[in-house]
Amino acid sequence: MDAVVPYAELLGAADPLRILAETPSRVVELVHDWDSRRWAVSYAAEKWNAAQVVLHLVHDEIGWSNRVRLALSLDGYVAQPYDGGTWIGLESPIPGDVALAAFTALRRLNLLLYQRLTREQRARPCRHPEFGEISVEWIIQVLAGHDLHHLHHLKMIAAL
Repeated sequence: MDAVVPYAELLGAADPLRILAETPSRVVELVHDWDSRRWAVSYAAEKWNAAQVVLHLVHDEIGWSNRVRLALSLDGYVAQPYDGGTWIGLESPIPGDVALAAFTALRRLNLLLYQRLTREQRARPCRHPEFGEISVEWIIQVLAGHDLHHLHHLKMIAAL
């Protein structure tokens, strides 16, 4: 049985592949005219700025899509956890446009893979030390809900 999906309440009954396909253009629409000062704005005290939020989306594209590929190609794969805050610290500060270009490119590549998966591939299990048994489908749902979570943060910055 799959673990509880983080951000499931944000995803609801929405198709996760549709959310994953739409998020990059929704982010681009929000930030298309932002200068470096706007990218440096945070949605709350002690929280990531806009460039870091997008960089975090990049990191999760890297981390979670790597897990999908490994789960699909290795029997008994166990995911290695990572600390997103530490990863942000390794690459900050970063220009927002660089983070955005990386996010949109990686998402396009990963989405092509996700859209090609069979029902059996999407059900393929792996283990995660924090979440227990998960599946490729679980990962896709987490990514989609995670997109909505951070899209909200970017909308908050846009409204400032």
